[in-house]
This record gives sequence, C-alpha cells and structure tokens, in this order.
Amino acid sequence: MKVRIKFTKVGALRYVGHLDFMRTFQKIIKRSGVLAVFTRGFSPHMIMSFASPLGVGLESLGEYVDFEMAYRDPYELTKIELQRMNQLGIENDELPDVPCEAVIIDMLNRECPDGVRILSVKRIEEAKGKAMALVSASDNIVFFENDWLNACGIFSEEALSDFIRNFMDQKTVIIHKTTKKTESDVDIRPLIFEMSTLGSRKTAIPGDVRESIENAGYSIPVFMKLKTGSSANLKPETVINALCEFAGIEYDPLALRILRLDLYVEDGKPLSDTGRSF
Repeated sequence: MKVRIKFTKVGALRYVGHLDFMRTFQKIIKRSGVLAVFTRGFSPHMIMSFASPLGVGLESLGEYVDFEMAYRDPYELTKIELQRMNQLGIENDELPDVPCEAVIIDMLNRECPDGVRILSVKRIEEAKGKAMALVSASDNIVFFENDWLNACGIFSEEALSDFIRNFMDQKTVIIHKTTKKTESDVDIRPLIFEMSTLGSRKTAIPGDVRESIENAGYSIPVFMKLKTGSSANLKPETVINALCEFAGIEYDPLALRILRLDLYVEDGKPLSDTGRSF
C-alpha cells in the first residue's frame, strides 16, 4: 500500500543533510512498528522517495515522502498496482489489515526526534506518479537577521517592501548560472510567482516556530511562491541574492533563515491533496 506522508523538519535538524535525514526517517519507521515493504535481492531496502529534498540549513512545515507500507490495501487495485505488488513478491490478500490514519500517525510521531512531526498519511495511486515528479511550486518564507538589515540601512518592513515591489516590477531578472560544465545567463523572473513582505499573513507560521526564529535575532519575514520541481527549480537564496544585487546591498547567505511552508502540484493544490484517507 503506497502512502504519501507529510511532515515538518524544523529546528536543529535543518543542519542534517538529505542522505542522513533519509536514514533517520527509515529508523523512525523501523522503531515505530509500522510495517514496511522492502525491495528484493541481496541488499533489500525500504521503498521511499522524497518529493523535493531540502538543502542544508533550510526548514520546512510541509515536506513529503512516498512510502510503501506492508498492509492490505483497502481500495480496489489497478492493473499497474497489481503488477507492482507482483514485482515485489507480495499478495494484497496475504497482508494484515491497515490501521487507521490516526493510528499510523501516532505510531510514527512517538519515534520522531525534536523538529520532525508527522502531519498526515494519505493513500496514493501508483498511476499518479511519484511526488518528486508532481511538484510544481512551493511557498517559502525568508527571515532576515536584524543586524544585517540594520547594516544595510533597512529599518522597517515598509523599506524592504519598496525594494521588493520595484524588484517584482522588472520584466526580466537575469542571473549568471555556473555549473560544473557550463555557464549561462538565466531569466528567473518567470519562476517567481509571488513575492512580498509577510504582513498580516504571519499567522501562516505556527507560533512556537515563529517565536523560535524571532528569538534567534531574525525578523521582517518575506513570502515567496516559487517554481519548484524536476523541470525547473528556483531556490529562495537565489532570489534574495538577485534582490540584494538589484537594491545595491551586499548579500550574506548567513543572514537568512528560510522556512518552506508547503509544496504544490501543477493545478495549485497542495501535494497532500493528491492522496485519500484510508
């Protein structure tokens, strides 16, 4: 039974890289008692894939992982799903009944370290594809370090808002992109769907998370909806770097605290809406 798990990753865990965090998540599942499906062969491993792995230093309130549970699927299986189970060497009727969603969430949360919280577990169809292929956009909030803002002469949300408004009025935002093999100029303006100071939308952030970030010396949050996914992916850091260059401000990556709110599919729905309850 394939499920899509939504979870948070905040606090000190933002310094844990993707591969180490993936191993952490596997340990959460093993210790929770939730039954997992393993691949066949000499080196069996859990079947899971993350939607859009976070970079080191970033936090999130809406991360996703697709995971195969070893429980009887309560829904009628499609031909594709039957073929998939046959490849894994399992029969649906021979598996135990699946606990309800609330029980699965509770089992997992009991084993989660501080900063990780399971929010939902939804059954998904095999034919709809992996989460990483569905992701099209993300909501992000960037907090700026107070000392850096003051050093740049930005003393109010209104001042930063003016910079952002003028920045977004541009028809093109060209950045120089360098990879191991190529160098090129790229227009990132079409990949920025929305950008503004957060204003009254601060309620989108849980109080304890917002308080922790603000107590660490960060304020004036900026909201960004950006293109995210396998076809094109724009990082919040890249946008802030371009904003600083536009405003004539020295960019400092250490002066940012980035919080991803959620991931979305092509039609604008949250990725969590692609699943169904069981």
